[in-house]
Amino acid sequence: MVETRGVRILSDPWWSGPCFGAQWWNYPSPHVDVLGDKVDFIYISHGHHDHLHPGTLRHLNRDAVCLVSRGIDVAPTLQGLGFSVIEIDNESVQELRPGIRCRIIETHADDTLLVIEDGARVCVNLNDSLHAAPAFIQDRFISHLRSLYPRIDFVFCGYGVASHFPNCYDIPGKDKEATAAKRQAHFNRQWVRIIEGLAPTFAFPFAADVAFLEEDLLWVNEPTANSERPTAVFKAAHPDSSTTVMDIAPGFVIDETTVVNEALRQPVALSRLRDENARNMERANNYGVGSEAVLDEVLDLLRANVTVCHPYLVEVARDYRFLLQFRNYLHAIAIVKKGTDIDVAPILDPKPENYDIVYVTRLHYLRWSLTTPHGHEILFVGSGGIFRYAKASDARRNLHRELTVILTPHTACPPSRFGTGPRWLYGLKRAVKSALGWRTSDLYDLATWTEWRRTH
Repeated sequence: MVETRGVRILSDPWWSGPCFGAQWWNYPSPHVDVLGDKVDFIYISHGHHDHLHPGTLRHLNRDAVCLVSRGIDVAPTLQGLGFSVIEIDNESVQELRPGIRCRIIETHADDTLLVIEDGARVCVNLNDSLHAAPAFIQDRFISHLRSLYPRIDFVFCGYGVASHFPNCYDIPGKDKEATAAKRQAHFNRQWVRIIEGLAPTFAFPFAADVAFLEEDLLWVNEPTANSERPTAVFKAAHPDSSTTVMDIAPGFVIDETTVVNEALRQPVALSRLRDENARNMERANNYGVGSEAVLDEVLDLLRANVTVCHPYLVEVARDYRFLLQFRNYLHAIAIVKKGTDIDVAPILDPKPENYDIVYVTRLHYLRWSLTTPHGHEILFVGSGGIFRYAKASDARRNLHRELTVILTPHTACPPSRFGTGPRWLYGLKRAVKSALGWRTSDLYDLATWTEWRRTH
């Protein structure tokens, strides 16, 4: 929350209950007493559930005005919750009160950033919008912001691993803790890169106070939070920087340049996490009960998806066997490719050892993925399922990408993975690029991001 000249502007509020089903939970607990009973404006950066959280918004005063970019489709949801909304054109300056101006800038993947200025200070709220973007996009917006605001006082920038990748993959020989730490280290360095480029007076990593309370994912919390911190990386890389970086925690308050309450991030301990979230853990691991009717609906949806995507799916020459197992229903679903035939069928007595990949999720999560516009985010942003590989070699080839296509709704077949030319030409281009050492960065390649246990 930013307060200036008596005006309070709140960003992306989420604290009342989980998001992405029951997958993400706030931790450490948010410090909301400072809000009192009224805010003036609520900025919503984009439509992900941890940023546009209806359960939290219902606790806020309805006379608060929501600020959103006209270019992202979130206004109807906010209006449906009873808020008035100002949709701001990309890059335009909006005067909120005399002397207080804001600018919302569209960035990457339907995301935005917010700049607030009051004539004395400039605060840039990047949230999720840049730390996961490609370097050339980061550079473009760093340069653009520096041209608009030669002096920036505060930058708040996300650094979290907001994806199921690579922690939701069980692979023979994988060192899961080292893999999680490697992934987080990448985004820590992206945070450092952005802060070094913007050169503000103060910089704060934020928007990553998330815990996973499902038993299969509980292990993720320690290596992600504790392996290293973005502020430590910054200080090591730029010891002479004039930017002050602080690893803030809920309750931190800075007034102009004076830190009023120096609440800083502490290491995460699973024992304490369990003790402090006993009731939430019970809820996170209560899967509900599936039904035959829902299974039949999901079967029909999957078969329809396979039909739509069939030309794309059969581009892969190899056969495969996938199994969908459900935490809340005994029966499973097999997806078997043999040549150009792809069969989707119920399995009454599943034997996981007979399949290349077993995907474990909740039956209603899969239905949401296949029936709602952003439902697949609960699986692939919110970590709503686990891919279990039988062989590491299949993981290195990213075989799960075929299954991901099937689990995501499609109204039309995806474009060919080989482009518009013949397949042999695609293969030749790849071979030439490889020989020349040209490699495209792939943030979702298991061969690149997986760390392996040492064998003796």
